[in-house]
Amino acid sequence: MISVIVPTLNEAQSIGLCLRSLSRQSLDRRDYEVIVVDGGSSDGTVSIAQGLADRVIMQRGQGIGGARRDGALAAVGEILAFTDADTSVSYCWLEEVQLNLERYQASTGPVMYIQPDIKAELLRRWRVLYRILNPLNFYYMIGSNMGVRADAYRRIGGHSDISLLDDYDLSVRLFREGARATYDPQQVVYTSSRRAERLVAYSLLVAYGHYNYLLSDRGRLLNYPKPEDMCWRTVLPYGHRFHPGHAVRTCLDRAIRRIP
Repeated sequence: MISVIVPTLNEAQSIGLCLRSLSRQSLDRRDYEVIVVDGGSSDGTVSIAQGLADRVIMQRGQGIGGARRDGALAAVGEILAFTDADTSVSYCWLEEVQLNLERYQASTGPVMYIQPDIKAELLRRWRVLYRILNPLNFYYMIGSNMGVRADAYRRIGGHSDISLLDDYDLSVRLFREGARATYDPQQVVYTSSRRAERLVAYSLLVAYGHYNYLLSDRGRLLNYPKPEDMCWRTVLPYGHRFHPGHAVRTCLDRAIRRIP
């Protein structure tokens, strides 16, 4: 059994397309369940999801990471597949996830854009860099396209209660656990281009996330400024005192402290 988990918050415009793509998979519909985890939508998302998903549950954890973990806790499958409400999955998506997880503990694949333009193409090409560490068995499990064996997921405690970089955090902890992962070009999903509409702001938001994840306050990964409020001073709140050498030493010190 595969459990598909979809977090939502005011996604009435896109959740129907997402769930219909999940209902038209190459696998027998009896071999997987679809769980929607709603974070308090006020736009009709829940009523749409109730007509298309197997279960709709209310979110209890914090952030999108908490929503994904809530879904995993409610799941019955030995395989967990995660995608987003603004994403449609390819016809063989779950079949590819199932085949991959016969050999690996986690898998991911391409995230294509439904409405490609120059900004979306730049973002897609940037995400190709996520695979640079694949030879070291570090795979960036993008939130809209990931499969994880339930036993491996539970061993690392599942997703953290954060919204920003929840997928990266899970990828890091899978890597530290020694979980074997793969990138499969056939495990394809198609997502909204809305993240690319404000490409500079989105890039600053990602930089803000990594800065706080590595060097500052991970609590800011739950409550963070809106993308339109992003600027370099937001990314590096003390940028006028920021010194790259100090940042590198801090990273090294933290890495050393993690060595058994």
